[in-house]
Amino acid sequence: MPSTPRRPWHSLSNRPLGLKIGAAIALMAVAALVTGLLAVQRIASLRDGQAQLYTENVAPMVVLGEIQRAFQGDRARITQYGMADEETREVLRTELTERRGEIDALIEDYAPFEIDSASMDSFRSKLDAFYEASEGELFSLADAGDDAGFATNFQETIRPMITAFVEPFTAETTAQAAQGESRAAEGAANARAAMILVAVTLTVGILASGLLAFFVTRAILRDVRRVQKATDRLAQGDLLATTGVTSGDEIGRMAQALDAAILDVRSVMSSVVGSADGVAAASEELSATAAQIASAAEETSAQSGVVAASADEVSQNVGRVADGAGEMGAAIREISQSANDAARVAAQAVASAEQTTERVSRLGISSREIGDVVKVITSIAEQTNLLALNATIEAARAGEAGKGFAVVANEVKELSQETARATQDIARRVESIQSDTSGAVEAISEISTIISEINEFQLSIASAVEEQTATTAEMSRSVQVAADGSGEIAATITGVSGAATLTTEAAAQTQAAVNDLAAMASALRTEVRRFTF
Repeated sequence: MPSTPRRPWHSLSNRPLGLKIGAAIALMAVAALVTGLLAVQRIASLRDGQAQLYTENVAPMVVLGEIQRAFQGDRARITQYGMADEETREVLRTELTERRGEIDALIEDYAPFEIDSASMDSFRSKLDAFYEASEGELFSLADAGDDAGFATNFQETIRPMITAFVEPFTAETTAQAAQGESRAAEGAANARAAMILVAVTLTVGILASGLLAFFVTRAILRDVRRVQKATDRLAQGDLLATTGVTSGDEIGRMAQALDAAILDVRSVMSSVVGSADGVAAASEELSATAAQIASAAEETSAQSGVVAASADEVSQNVGRVADGAGEMGAAIREISQSANDAARVAAQAVASAEQTTERVSRLGISSREIGDVVKVITSIAEQTNLLALNATIEAARAGEAGKGFAVVANEVKELSQETARATQDIARRVESIQSDTSGAVEAISEISTIISEINEFQLSIASAVEEQTATTAEMSRSVQVAADGSGEIAATITGVSGAATLTTEAAAQTQAAVNDLAAMASALRTEVRRFTF
């Protein structure tokens, strides 16, 4: 397949913009330079021609004119010589001699510029003959006073001589003028030729540089319009636009870079479409997260149920503590009554004083042990109160989810406070028993006579003490159960709080993620719709 010959402009289109624009400017500058050089050369030639015209024609014509004026002056003086007096004639002779020298000098100055040497030689010889005839015979007639002879000689001899040397002089003058005219015409012709040459050269340079500038400008504007059209389509979201510019100049490289950028943007938009699918997948993951949140909420509900059950159990245990405290109070009252009876019998129980003293001492020890147990119960009640207070605080932190538990915790706190009050009452009574026991010990010496009755009552006291011991043990166990329930309540509250926190955080994160993804998906869809790719 024959290859298509490349046009010269094709290679120029791949040149840099500076080179192309500079080429047009350089061509215009070269045209201006050539035109200027030609103009300078022609002007120099005209200047030389004008100088030659002046030197060889104008100046010689001036000399000829001066010769003619000098001759005419001498002619007038010769004519005047015939009519002058003696003194004037002397002056005229002197002037004619001086002027003859001036004429000879002028003729000598003109010699280099002679055109017709024969005419000038004839002129000089005839002029010499004219002066010799005038200063000789003509002036002699005048000096002799022969006016008629002077006039006759002038008319017959001198005038023909004047006519004779004027003819070659006129011929030389005519030749000199003709040569001057010829050189002037030649100078004018050279000037016209120079003007034509400068005009042609300048016109050709302007046309050539203008043509080059036209092609350069057209090529630049064509590529710029293609790039502009592509950018306009790109601004409208059409990613299928291309410039189609293949030149190797700056605009061509810029257009090719724009085509590559559009291709990259098209690829990016394809990736954006893929990202939209990723957003859909993320939405599904958010659904899974929502399910986890629901599960956490269910766990929170279950733990709340456990809390409620624990609260019920605590309430029951506290009730048992209260019952035990009541039973213990009754037993203590029975012990007190028995002690009073024993005091009355003690006056009659002198024989049993030692045994009574021993038993009463044991009663004092038992009462102290009861006091210790009461202290333990008091401590447990205080701890229960503290746990109930903490449970109330944690329930308040839990907000709406902990309101029910807060009510239960408040009831536990009130029960623990009631237990504490009952325990304090027991303690006061135990202290009273201890005080009465001390009085009984002191009164043993006085009641030795009734020791037998004290023995009976002492049996009752022992039975009551045993019953009180059992009651106290039951109370201790119940309080321990209450403490365990309180611990379980605290742990459950902690779990509820953690689950509630997780639920809140997960809900907030899920909501934020859903909002962000929704906004992102909407923005992606909106932006993608703007483009065609």
